[in-house]
Amino acid sequence: MVLYNTTPYLQAHRSQEKIFNFLFYGCMTAMAHVDLIPNVTRVQDSSGFVGTVLYVGPVASAKSPDEIYAGISWDDVTRGKHDGSVISRTTNEIVRHFKCGPTQGSFLRLSKVDTGVPLTPELMRSRYVKPDAELIAPGNLLPHVARTSSGREKPIEFWGEVKIRRRQQLEVVAEISLRMLGISRPCAAEDRGQMEEFSHLTGIDLAGNLLSNWEDVLAILKQFPNLQSVSLASNRINDVGSVNIGEFTHLKALNLNNCNIGSFRTVQLLGQSMPNLEDLCLAHANLSDIQTYTSDDNGAPQLKNLFRNLVLLDFSDCHITSWGTQILPFHALPKLESLVLNDNAIEAVIIPKGSSNNEQSFFQALASLQLAGNPISKWIALDDLNNITSLRSLRLRNTPLTESLGVGEVRSTAIARFSKLEYFNASPISERERVEAERRYVSTVARELLLISSGALLPGVSKQSSNEENMDGVVDVNLKQAEVYARHPRFQDLVLKHKDTMTALTAGSSSSQGGKLGEDIINVTIRSMAAGSCDLQPLQKRLPRSLQVGRIKAMCARAFGVDVDLQILHFRVEGDPFPSELDDEDNSLAYYGVTDGAEILVNEIDVVAKEREKARHAEEHTRRIEKHEQHISIVQSAQKTDHRIGYVATDTVQK
Repeated sequence: MVLYNTTPYLQAHRSQEKIFNFLFYGCMTAMAHVDLIPNVTRVQDSSGFVGTVLYVGPVASAKSPDEIYAGISWDDVTRGKHDGSVISRTTNEIVRHFKCGPTQGSFLRLSKVDTGVPLTPELMRSRYVKPDAELIAPGNLLPHVARTSSGREKPIEFWGEVKIRRRQQLEVVAEISLRMLGISRPCAAEDRGQMEEFSHLTGIDLAGNLLSNWEDVLAILKQFPNLQSVSLASNRINDVGSVNIGEFTHLKALNLNNCNIGSFRTVQLLGQSMPNLEDLCLAHANLSDIQTYTSDDNGAPQLKNLFRNLVLLDFSDCHITSWGTQILPFHALPKLESLVLNDNAIEAVIIPKGSSNNEQSFFQALASLQLAGNPISKWIALDDLNNITSLRSLRLRNTPLTESLGVGEVRSTAIARFSKLEYFNASPISERERVEAERRYVSTVARELLLISSGALLPGVSKQSSNEENMDGVVDVNLKQAEVYARHPRFQDLVLKHKDTMTALTAGSSSSQGGKLGEDIINVTIRSMAAGSCDLQPLQKRLPRSLQVGRIKAMCARAFGVDVDLQILHFRVEGDPFPSELDDEDNSLAYYGVTDGAEILVNEIDVVAKEREKARHAEEHTRRIEKHEQHISIVQSAQKTDHRIGYVATDTVQK
């Protein structure tokens, strides 16, 4: 028998009679529907919406006080009608049966509760069409047409249907998708013998079903002895608890994203039972207790014998707040190449330098790191990434640091600060781009040092503060310059790397004498792609990187005769597959990361073509409305005819 939490209802209904009715009918419901377990059982409706049962019992607002309902909290926060509370019919007071979002809750009669279906052999066979079944496209033609721009209809051809069908038979395929089919449990014991037909499967996708406990999940997985890849994403299966997982030595990829896992203990138990895992995804789990299970009382890592084959680890949105105590213990995983930590609360990356005997002692195989959505606000918080000598790819978006800077500036600075990156935000870094970024970085830092030495950044210190007569001023300058060097640990190395091409700049930055640097100038080619001026010679310009896009448009209007309001500017550098749009007139070239040698393309909006396209869309919209109205008219006419025939028939019978 299942016992339910009766406290909320008893607080609202104090009379002994109502308490007795609730306990009696609640127990009867428990015996009749033992699968409806609050906070565990998952249900779905006819529209495919999925939710969790949070309450089972009578509802204070119902007409019948004896009828039992299921209180559902839907995954879609807009699916329901209330927050789990109702107004009592007898007391006219608010009674809360469960708690959820304002429009996330519903009450369903038990007869309308759908707790899903078992994973049966029939269900698996239904996913694929039999070889001798009726063709969808007889003669390679689908029963649909496509409308061309001129308004004509053309048939849609579908070639290779029989060939595709042969390759999609269950006895041939190695992987099967069973997404969002309402599967909530394994098949009955008498049907399990038939599941041997599918024992050859190596991959199964069970994402978005109604699985709600590890007992059912493990029973299903054990029916497929050769499984290597499993997805259980968006099944609310919670933590392992006291269940004996067993051994799954064949399993290499496990997706547990959005499975309501609330403790790293579950991850630890999975690691012990699945020693050959290569991909492990745990996005949206709550792993805030991770340090409890990764370190002993002395702080020594306890992951020594776990995840020795792990290549990819996804901890996105897992309530991780500290790199040092929660992520650093994973540094010894010998094969970890990709680490995803998006949408956590990590403020800084802390990675000690490797010892002299082993420079790669920390994250020795890590090549890809994702930190998007973390509260990182300073570049210095990421400088320890240079201690990962194998790091080649970094994703960094939606952070306080990146939101305060332009896209081009973020990319350029990241390339300069992290010496071994080959990809930034999934975009490859060319050698030319690296050279430009590093030179610009040296120029920026050197300018800051010169401003400090001249007293421009020290409001309380005059330009004579560097003389021996004002020792306090000298101390201030030295301290400020030391802070700059600390914030930019790669500056001195980059100065040496580019000393041949930046001799004058480095000489000025290394001295304490005042001086001025020329404005950061780049060479660009401006080429018109507009119909009326595409044959004109392109402009060769030396422009400051601080120049705004609006100023460039004005320049193009004079040179190519293209109205400013009709201009669309893009830029590209050598090797870029697609140009990038300069879409804001108030932003500068530096904001978009326009580099030396870039080409700016000037396109013109075709007003006539735009109006023609607008008219075509309006005509298409009108045509669809007319067709819909015609269809409604036909249906209404048919209904009237049926009604008339029925009336005549009735009248004839009466006569």
